Amino acid sequence: MAATKPCLLVVDDEPDLVQSVQDLLRRDYKVLGATRASEGLALIDREKVHIVMSDQRMPEMTGVELLSRVKATHPDAVRLLFTGYADLAAVIDAINEGSVYRYISKPWETEELKATLKQAYEHYQLQEERRLLLIEVQEKNAQLEAANAELRRANDLKRAFIRVASHELRTPLTILLGLAEQMNELTAGQPELLSCSERMQRAGQRLHERVDQMVKLLLAEHFERPLQRRETALTPLIRAAVAEVRQFAQMRKQTLDALISDDLGSLSVEPDKIHDSLVQLLINAIKFTPNGGTIRLTASRSEPSGSPRPGTPGRGVGGEGTLRITVSDTGMGIEPDHVSRVFEPFFTRFDVSRHSSGTFEYDKRGLGLGLSVAKAFVEMHGGHMSVTSEVGKGTTFTLELPG
Repeated sequence: MAATKPCLLVVDDEPDLVQSVQDLLRRDYKVLGATRASEGLALIDREKVHIVMSDQRMPEMTGVELLSRVKATHPDAVRLLFTGYADLAAVIDAINEGSVYRYISKPWETEELKATLKQAYEHYQLQEERRLLLIEVQEKNAQLEAANAELRRANDLKRAFIRVASHELRTPLTILLGLAEQMNELTAGQPELLSCSERMQRAGQRLHERVDQMVKLLLAEHFERPLQRRETALTPLIRAAVAEVRQFAQMRKQTLDALISDDLGSLSVEPDKIHDSLVQLLINAIKFTPNGGTIRLTASRSEPSGSPRPGTPGRGVGGEGTLRITVSDTGMGIEPDHVSRVFEPFFTRFDVSRHSSGTFEYDKRGLGLGLSVAKAFVEMHGGHMSVTSEVGKGTTFTLELPG
């Protein structure tokens, strides 16, 4: 218990007064006594003193002088001065200069003295809390500055990486596009080969544009951009996505059926994003369907709500309603526990042995980003993507876009 008591140093050239204070306060304080200023200064150097109470009139130096030195060497200690009315002018000056927290007039009342000491210790505790809080704030600021410095360094590394990656991507793309253009010339008289080279060139050009766009956005630290919508005929858009993957289905000896109406009308969309979403669903179906299986895409428009005028902007011919596209396969299906997670980024059903950078090989899994990105593209248009599946029988993805 003694260790938890506040420490009070009493300095007075009258030993009886020092002893009386010690006797009076010993239950509540650890009371140190000194009859000379030098003795008091020596004690405060050795002990952790919370409150210093000194007489004003002493032989070596005045109480104000003593407490001024205490302030210089031990500023946390609360300083009290007791004196008679004759020395009030000096006491007031000392209080104004901050050398003394308070004065106690002689003779003092016991309860008044105890109340003053209690307030003095509370003042000490508040100052100590403030000091500790300030240290903590300084430490946090130092940590924050270190973190900011690391972030600045990481940002510089990120920018450097973006520039290097941009160069590394653009160089092979430039070569690819040049070779595709050359193939167009060499296969001009061979329709099948010409069709392949033209699709290759279009895909390469689209990738080149995406790389440019991503680099600009990343360097500008604009990680999102608004959709670049335009009125787009839906039937050609969907058929182009099917045509892009049909060769992969043929290589796997799969049947790819596309039931697409000729009068789907048009929608205000960013066509590349919808195209890429459809390609991803079709590639996904090809990869998870065994050789010789069947993949089917259907596309239709629902009846519009109400009775809109024919040719309403954004709804296509006749003011059609929601566009609904389904991609079904006769593949392996998805386990019930995994169905709700197929759109999560990087989710690959936990089987890392199946990881592959292949495009259409059976049950080969990439980074697990394709479906999450496709779903995000659809939702950017205010649409919705869902999935149903049965293990061993197949999977159906449904994409809906509002009219």
